[in-house]
Amino acid sequence: MRRVATLFRIDDENPLNGWHVLTMVVLFFGVIITVNMVMAVFATGTFPGLVVKNSYVASQNYNALLAESRAQAERGWTADLAADDGILTLRLADSGGALISGVQVEARVGRPASAAEDRMVVLHPAADGYAAREPLASGRWIVELTVHSDEALVYRDTRPIHVLASEQ
Repeated sequence: MRRVATLFRIDDENPLNGWHVLTMVVLFFGVIITVNMVMAVFATGTFPGLVVKNSYVASQNYNALLAESRAQAERGWTADLAADDGILTLRLADSGGALISGVQVEARVGRPASAAEDRMVVLHPAADGYAAREPLASGRWIVELTVHSDEALVYRDTRPIHVLASEQ
């Protein structure tokens, strides 16, 4: 027992007392709380975590979203999304493989972990589908495609893409 008691002594004249223990506990929890606060600031500063502004309103439209998804699946359209040289391209084909034209294509692009670079990109008709006019920077992107015919939403898809640095 004497060995344990001498282990916690600072020296023979200054034994470990309540003030020392209090200081160690305060410093221990102070470091933990400080690190947690710093990590929380970094986490919320880069990505707010919001997918929709009001989840209650979005949930009210969930059945309509399911009906749109079923109608989209029945159409049998396929979309080939690429980002060659950083330029976002889309080849949209019907169930028979014929290229679909005459629709308005938009893409909301953003980084997976930050909302700082989120933006809307319009894809214009091109030789083999649709293409954006501005290149994307290298790295990972999340692309939310929306295709409208007149005013009706006819196709929606969300996909991750990776633009290589050497492609720019």
